[in-house]
Amino acid sequence: MSVRRRGKRAFQVRVAPFPAKTFPTREAAEKYELELRLRRSQGDRYVEPSRTLGDELDAWLARQRATGGLRVATVRFNERSAMVWAPFRGVKLSDLRRAPLEDFIAARATDHPRSARNELELLKRVLGDARGRGQRVDERVFGIAPIKHRPRKGRALTVPELYELASWFPEHSKRLVLLAGLVGSRQRVWFELTDELLDLDEGTLSIPAFLAKRGKEHRVYLTSLERQLFREQLMLRVPGTALVFPTPNGCQWNCSGFRERVWAKSVAAAVKNDPRSLSVFEGFNFHLLRHTAGSLMAHAGMDPAVAAERMEHSDGGALFLRTYRHLYEEEKRSQAGRLDVFVRRHLDSTWTDEQTEVDNPLNKRMRPMGAAGIEPATSRV
Repeated sequence: MSVRRRGKRAFQVRVAPFPAKTFPTREAAEKYELELRLRRSQGDRYVEPSRTLGDELDAWLARQRATGGLRVATVRFNERSAMVWAPFRGVKLSDLRRAPLEDFIAARATDHPRSARNELELLKRVLGDARGRGQRVDERVFGIAPIKHRPRKGRALTVPELYELASWFPEHSKRLVLLAGLVGSRQRVWFELTDELLDLDEGTLSIPAFLAKRGKEHRVYLTSLERQLFREQLMLRVPGTALVFPTPNGCQWNCSGFRERVWAKSVAAAVKNDPRSLSVFEGFNFHLLRHTAGSLMAHAGMDPAVAAERMEHSDGGALFLRTYRHLYEEEKRSQAGRLDVFVRRHLDSTWTDEQTEVDNPLNKRMRPMGAAGIEPATSRV
């Protein structure tokens, strides 16, 4: 017998070459013993008892957390992506079929294509891992076509538009909007920012590793205007809290709470009172403040590598220029003016004002050219 009692409600199972395992009841221990003996006798032909999708998801997430090396944000992202498969948690892996899974994720992709794409990718990873661990999985599930997602087109506000938007927010959040549109840090940083991370005398904002997406501590050097906005916020916030941007009762914001209680209402008011027929605030979300900050930095002439580092990018400015850099109409107009000055200056150096109009190269008659740019041959009489 391979089951030994190791104490009250403790029954240990030992079947070589498998590691020992303890169960609270003898019935469970004897069932596991028979399973191990069957596995040993069948060898490679043995098929693991089918587990439910919920058990496999939980086990996969636990292994992800245990192995380490993943950022906290990545672990949370995987946990959120796994939650959407709750309707299938009780289904055994061997009973999962392509049709219901595909219909479910296609319906979700109608409203949330980006999330649906990530959730389908996570499901395939979990099922592929389960298949490698001996579970029986319908191969047709892996044939579900990836969700196509077209990224939203980013846009940026000008400085007057940024201040106009902030004016429609309640007093406790006005400076949050302004600073997010100037500094460019991610939303989570603002909601968890505390006093000890600010040094307004030195003009620095320190972002600890647990708040940074890269998992590394990051420092932002603040402008004098940004320092002024922070000082005003510290004076106006609700007393008795270390949070820089707390809720009206001193608690910490979360993304959904801020969006529902503050952001959606304030942006709607800005849109309603915008005299333009097509409001620049229509559909404006918090992440676009990050685009605004990046575009303002570039418009001000900040080096792309420095601007990218300020926004916590580590690629020297490639992502910054590709995604967060938007050209303003005023900027394009002024650059066209600079080109005009440049061309005219070089033309002025070609001929002087004393030259006659006949000497102007634009007034000289061009000799006719052939199809290949060769002067046509003159006929001889």
